[in-house]
Amino acid sequence: MPANPAPPDLTRLVPRELVAELLGIARSSGASFADVYAEHTVFTAFSFDEGRIKAASYSVLNGVGIRALAGEKTGYAYADGFAANDLREAARVAARVARDGVARAAPQAFRVSEAPAPFTLAHPAPIELDETRCADMVRRADASARSHDARIKEVSVSLATSAKSFVIADSDGQWAEDRTYLSRLVVSALALDGDERQEGFAAAGGQVELEYYLRDRTPEALATEAAASAVLLLSAREPEGGSYPVVVCNGWGGVMVHECFGHSMEGDTIRKGSSIRAVQKGQQVAAKGVTIVDSGLIANSRGSFRIDDEGTPAQRTVLVEDGVLVGYMWDKLNAALTGNTPTGNGRRASYRDYPLCRMTNTYIEPGPHDPQALIASVERGLYCKKLGGGSVSPADGNFSFQVTEAWQIEKGKLTHPVRNATLAGNGNDAMLKIDGVGNDLAIDGTTGSCGKDGQWKPVGVGQPTVRFTGITVGGTAL
Repeated sequence: MPANPAPPDLTRLVPRELVAELLGIARSSGASFADVYAEHTVFTAFSFDEGRIKAASYSVLNGVGIRALAGEKTGYAYADGFAANDLREAARVAARVARDGVARAAPQAFRVSEAPAPFTLAHPAPIELDETRCADMVRRADASARSHDARIKEVSVSLATSAKSFVIADSDGQWAEDRTYLSRLVVSALALDGDERQEGFAAAGGQVELEYYLRDRTPEALATEAAASAVLLLSAREPEGGSYPVVVCNGWGGVMVHECFGHSMEGDTIRKGSSIRAVQKGQQVAAKGVTIVDSGLIANSRGSFRIDDEGTPAQRTVLVEDGVLVGYMWDKLNAALTGNTPTGNGRRASYRDYPLCRMTNTYIEPGPHDPQALIASVERGLYCKKLGGGSVSPADGNFSFQVTEAWQIEKGKLTHPVRNATLAGNGNDAMLKIDGVGNDLAIDGTTGSCGKDGQWKPVGVGQPTVRFTGITVGGTAL
């Protein structure tokens, strides 16, 4: 039997007549706009550590959030569960915050959103992974990692899923529904050799079918990848510090674009003028040949959906075209305040949170170059095969990224592995130093999560192999 039943039909728990009443209450103090967001989400999680299952959990989150807008004022309140009187009280609280004393007409009659789904899942992993299968997967991953090499001494495995159903309705007459199914399998392996200890990671997931874990990214394959990375890093050297050519891998390497461009091009920072990008529209902000896109339409990615958390259909938004800044990302509030059109970037962590302007899947489009040729043309530099986390200041664009696995490039060849490297610089400057964009675009929508104002949302990042003429690499002194 499935571990989780399919998410319920929320229209039976929160009928349209009640939603219309809540919208009317939310606008009763003069709010120009109101919306109601109802959600039911089931979470499961398994962790395997020290040779045994350490934890297994099953939880349900359900309730309704109600928002009222009056200019820049936002009234927001929520109720856990679906009790009608609790929802009415939440609507009254939201109305009291968003006051302007102007009488408002009744909400418009509902019309159902016809936005097409970017992809469908016949057998979503969160529905098909019962308790026995989950336990078996984490055990198999542990066994495979340990059998890879005698130097693997510790292994941690986690498997988490969520199945969410939500309804969003607003005073403009919109009624939209969607379901999302997320899963993520992560393996961490620790290798020891004398005094040396190194850790390797591998992860898989997204909005995928059960078949994905049976064929494409099996626990054994993931565990072998993590263990092999840990063992490789035992013999890796420290990087040479300085500024020199750097080639960044495709796929997860796009986390640099996410940090350097994404946050600074979200509508709230643009409207408030707190982003360096607010005054750069029409300017050259990246090298020619670099096109940057945010899209909620990528198949099977964590950052994709049919509608965002405000009911706006997912879409493809070009942010930078041939190096020139041409667009921004907008949620409904910031779009309305600036005279722009929402781009499907209104997202919230749950019904307990009001929507923020957030990225979906942000990536560099492919270019004309063979990725191997980009490496072969570097006399001396660094190839970044795996990147870890990073951070950036939207105000000035300064960034720092951890490189979890890299290789020294000498005379166009990868010579030896490098560990503990960091990439630092300014996004405004670094993206102008791109001199080669590969034809091997990969979008990693397996495991990414992005934090903003205390809310975390699943996202995807991506790029083809990209070469920079120079980035500051932190490491040992030359």
